[in-house]
Amino acid sequence: MNLTKPGEKGAKLSLNLAKDEVFTVQLQWDGSVDLDLHALACFGTATEQPKVTDIEQVLSTYNVKRNIDGQSVGVLNRAVDGTFEILNKALVHSSDATNGTLDGVDEWIRVDPAKLHRPVGGNVEIPLVAMVHPQNVGQTFAGVQNAEVVILNSTGKELLRANLSSQFGSFVGVQMGSVMIDQSGKAEFVQTAVGFNGDFNAVLENFS
Repeated sequence: MNLTKPGEKGAKLSLNLAKDEVFTVQLQWDGSVDLDLHALACFGTATEQPKVTDIEQVLSTYNVKRNIDGQSVGVLNRAVDGTFEILNKALVHSSDATNGTLDGVDEWIRVDPAKLHRPVGGNVEIPLVAMVHPQNVGQTFAGVQNAEVVILNSTGKELLRANLSSQFGSFVGVQMGSVMIDQSGKAEFVQTAVGFNGDFNAVLENFS
């Protein structure tokens, strides 16, 4: 019902001009060492911490379908352009760069929380990890030239910038932080920046 009186102006129309938040992780480095980005989609309930319960929640080049020594491994399909994704493209990974020869960003991950189907009354955590490959040959970030990771929001604002070569030089991996999605659907990036020297399966075990 219109409650304005004759001669009074009604309220002007307005819209919320904010779009759903999208997060982009960018990794770049120089030289022949192979670095990788990984992300996990962890789902929780009102009483349980978020965790990975299915291998299809793992966005990693290790989870892309391939043949090793005659055995088929991985469950994710690689697109024609080399990208791969999980959960209806809520998380998308660039093609796998096996060295740092590209000009600018070598690998990226895009996280679009609005495309996730959250559990009713639950929350979601998406840990974001950068690692040296392989992890068992003594190579750390210190031996990688100009390794840098940047996390941006949908407006291009930097949420984190870290020089892996210097700040995490003694480690083979680092969890930069997590995209956290609460029960209302609000998404934010929470920085942790924790280095470690285990392999990727140790990371996966920690969140499953």
